[in-house]
Amino acid sequence: MPNVLRNRAAVAALVFVSIAVAGCTGETPGTPTPTPGTVPSSGSSAAPEDPNVPKVADPLDASAYVGDVCKLLPPATASELGFTAPGESKGEGSNPGCSWQIRGKADSLLIILGSGNREKGMGGLGGLHKAKEAGQLRFLEPGPEVDGYPTVYYGIQDRRAGGNCDLAVGVADDLAISTLAKGYDNEQDACGTAQKLASAVIKTLKEA
Repeated sequence: MPNVLRNRAAVAALVFVSIAVAGCTGETPGTPTPTPGTVPSSGSSAAPEDPNVPKVADPLDASAYVGDVCKLLPPATASELGFTAPGESKGEGSNPGCSWQIRGKADSLLIILGSGNREKGMGGLGGLHKAKEAGQLRFLEPGPEVDGYPTVYYGIQDRRAGGNCDLAVGVADDLAISTLAKGYDNEQDACGTAQKLASAVIKTLKEA
């Protein structure tokens, strides 16, 4: 079962990463990307002027967590969600991430910080909308605001009914953070957990 979960997480992460290399401009994988160090600031926007893409009124700075995404979820909060083991850092393409598992259970969490997508000009919820327009995403649907920040459900397909919820929260116009909950019994539990995870991430960024 752990291998199956890792595969599921990898698919979701691949979707999140792939938007950085194609988009709706006709570019293909391998297109040169901006020189490291040219990441737009939180105050700038790489998102298109699209009425379907909500603006972030109070952008948050996540730069301090690029090197350790696991710190976005405090151990006490992870424990409240049922995850007592430490998070495991992992790279999701150009985007750093962290995953949590429960031994002997299917439940898992994954946070992906979309800093790599931002560097490539495909950051934020606007980047996900571009990916949908380009056919890289088959599923994209507005989600509920979490602590005043806009979200979307996304994926190669809608897997919520199977207990797997892929949520992305826009913490800046050019930066989204994915909070993924996998292996739950139903959509309500999975998406409720993903929203709680997003709320915890926002709280951490606000307190930083």
